[in-house]
Amino acid sequence: MALYSPSPEQTTDQNWVPCLHDETEKLVRKLIRLDNLFAYWNVKSQMYYLNDYNESLYNLKDGIVNENIIPGGYDFVFRPISANAKLQMNRRSDFDFSDPKINLDIELHNIAIELNKLQYFSIMELLQSVDMMVQNLPYRKFKPDVPLHYHAKEWWAYAIHGILEVNVCPSLRMWSWKHISEHRQKVKQYKELYKKKLTNKKPSVEILTALEELEKTLDVFNITIARQQAEVEVKKAGYKIYKEGVKDPEDNKGWFGWLWTWSESNTTKQQADVKPGILEEMLTPEEKTLLYEAIGYSETAVDPTLPKTFEAMKLYVHLKSMSIVLRENHQKPELIDIVVEEFSTLIIQRPGAQAIKFETKIDSFHITGLPDNSKKPHLLSSLDDMSLFQITFEINPLDETVAQRCIIEAEPLEIIYDARTVNSIVEFFRPPKEVHLAQLTSATLTKLEEFRDKTATGLLYIIETQKVLDLRINLKASYVIIPQDGIFSPTSNLLLLDLGHLKVTSKSRSELPDMKQGGANLEEIMHRAYDSFDVQLTSIQLLYSRVGDNWKEARKLNVSTQHILVPMHVNVELSKAMVFMDIRMPKFKLSGQLPLVSLRISDKKLQGIMKLVESIPKPEPVTDAPAPIKSFQTQPSTLAMSQISQKVIPLLELPSITDDDSEEEFFDAPCSPLEESPPILTGVKSTRPRKLQKQEYSRNLSQFKIRFEVAEVLIQFYHLVGDCELPVVEIDVLGLGTEAEIRTFDLKANAFLKEFCLKCPKYLDANKKPVYLVTTLDNTIEDLLTLEYMKVEKNVLDLKSTYNNVLQLIKVNFSSLDIHLHTEALLNTINYLNNVFPQPMEKSAPVSVTETEDKGDIIKKLGLKVSMNEDTITLQILAELSCLRIFIQDQKRNISEIKIEGLDSEMIMRL
Repeated sequence: MALYSPSPEQTTDQNWVPCLHDETEKLVRKLIRLDNLFAYWNVKSQMYYLNDYNESLYNLKDGIVNENIIPGGYDFVFRPISANAKLQMNRRSDFDFSDPKINLDIELHNIAIELNKLQYFSIMELLQSVDMMVQNLPYRKFKPDVPLHYHAKEWWAYAIHGILEVNVCPSLRMWSWKHISEHRQKVKQYKELYKKKLTNKKPSVEILTALEELEKTLDVFNITIARQQAEVEVKKAGYKIYKEGVKDPEDNKGWFGWLWTWSESNTTKQQADVKPGILEEMLTPEEKTLLYEAIGYSETAVDPTLPKTFEAMKLYVHLKSMSIVLRENHQKPELIDIVVEEFSTLIIQRPGAQAIKFETKIDSFHITGLPDNSKKPHLLSSLDDMSLFQITFEINPLDETVAQRCIIEAEPLEIIYDARTVNSIVEFFRPPKEVHLAQLTSATLTKLEEFRDKTATGLLYIIETQKVLDLRINLKASYVIIPQDGIFSPTSNLLLLDLGHLKVTSKSRSELPDMKQGGANLEEIMHRAYDSFDVQLTSIQLLYSRVGDNWKEARKLNVSTQHILVPMHVNVELSKAMVFMDIRMPKFKLSGQLPLVSLRISDKKLQGIMKLVESIPKPEPVTDAPAPIKSFQTQPSTLAMSQISQKVIPLLELPSITDDDSEEEFFDAPCSPLEESPPILTGVKSTRPRKLQKQEYSRNLSQFKIRFEVAEVLIQFYHLVGDCELPVVEIDVLGLGTEAEIRTFDLKANAFLKEFCLKCPKYLDANKKPVYLVTTLDNTIEDLLTLEYMKVEKNVLDLKSTYNNVLQLIKVNFSSLDIHLHTEALLNTINYLNNVFPQPMEKSAPVSVTETEDKGDIIKKLGLKVSMNEDTITLQILAELSCLRIFIQDQKRNISEIKIEGLDSEMIMRL
């Protein structure tokens, strides 16, 4: 990475022309320039450190870009970047609010990022080198300082000794009672020494040395706990605490200090004994918050002299263009070129209203792929000339109607699949065969939630003071084109998927009637205690277009011969609870409706789609590579609570340990508790209060509740004759829906199906109506099929009283169904499906290899079975069939009729 000497900042006038600074001018303007910032990554390049100092310095200076002169022999990661910054500062912003206090305008001309395959391989090899160094770090202290050849004995001893000392011995030593006893003694000794350090104004050297020695063996967690315990015990004993860096008031008194203190009254002496900051030490953060609310004080109070419209800080960043290019090497064309033009970001801060505004905008965005016959395919391009993408986020906007506002708008995009480009990119990012990254770290964030009981009055107060979010998302319909053979041309068949127009809006509470405290019941308040959002997704469709078809016009129509999926519209309402406080209030609620799902499938169309999918070239499969060696993790020798698994907690609650007065009696554990948790004994008494445990387990809170219904599903199969589609089979499903609720300890779900029909329009019955192979027209009262499913956690306390000792329950109710086996219609349907769908290829049956189970796995399974209550039902299935009628007939007569009524079945499975 290199940077040409930046230009010094210049004072300018209002036209940004350099001039001398005027002291009477309220605005100070500075002009800053950045020239030729670039970075390169050369592979197998010459090492300058092998030369002498002067020659190396000359080569480094010669590689810096100077006045648009780019030296050769460098593989740039990003090419030279130039930028201009205009800074305007208001020196009188404390009383003159006509201009911002700081106004910064940054303009970047062009950012070009390039990466070739050799650079990518080099980066992957560097990451592998770093990964191997990280794995080898715990063993470096055992590494012998001898060459590898002719010293096999030393290197084998290094491998054995390193594995034993780092991986084997610490785990064995860590969970022995002898080590635990020594660790506890060290913590106690450290606490006593730290108490002496706190109570002594000048602790002795022996105390400080002993503390340093113990800090070398103890970890940060235990040191922090021991120090906190020592401070608490010293304060309770009434001793004075001397801390490092805090001056003692008595140190300021000299030999003649009594001359200024002899006349002070006793009140003044008592006031001098009060330590500064004693209130902050006595109050917890929660108590401090309640105190500030009571007296009307806020540490982040807004300056009332600032107007709400005053913009203290304004930052504008404008990027003219940015491109990202991938290529094999300089002699070959670009694999992909991603270009973003006219990217701008605006940030405005208004401290008078504690407001901030963030706005970003992209005018143009397009992607080109690997050229074919010197013509670059357009993989992604915008359809309109308007601003392509825009995001606006505000906190406390000027209109003061909401607390937060978020607006996202996007214009439609055309996405074209190009097989040559996709396969080349997959091959480009395929790492070298000899590179295996074993350690991939990821940071995970854990969120802790506190559950509190709140009254209806408190809930109403939260609703009134809750910050309102105005969310508006408008993503116009983009579409994806998949051409035959993976190359888009006017003479190719194509499959078009329209992603639909997405709109998300937040529901305003202003439309709801006002509520007063005491004037509404709890149910009405709970109904209002949700932030709701309306989600609308319209015009989702799938088309198959042959050569010569006008797919652009067909995309605008509701129904055409090119449609496979007729335009579909989805409406969903998503609600999030403001307060998660009651078992009757789900944390999230989702309710949606899909009016119609209509599929139009013809034999020629389906065969064309299958040929199109098969014609697309796929990336070459990856050859089997040896699995990377698992890295050994080092374990510290100290017992840190953060490293103790939750599986160890039952051991810490044994009465032989917690209730015993003797703290010095220890016994060796047979194995490490981290490997497998031992079975919890039924006679073990927990040190935690039973009321607290029951209170935690009894709160079966609702996490998520969903209700979704599809009004009608219509699937039509056609036979294509010329340009005319003749119907063959129609499947019509009415009233398909589901309801589900996920709670802390159980899951309940219901599914229902009202009507189902399978019709053959080609054949007519005696009444000149289409023949139905399957129908429920005679049953208009009950649903055809209802399904109930319930799953319960094993650790529920009220498993017997509430769930009757059933872990999984399935109830199926089948009301009434008529099946007409019409011979002509049935044979015609079977022949049609056989012609449309290809026959599967016969494959050799895989050879089953029986794997022997480890003894440890068998013991685990036996332990789980033994610990399970014998009365517990693992799975219970209840099925009920009201009526099933089967008619066998042909086009001329009825042959036979079979009728089944009142069929009940039950299956119970126990482990």
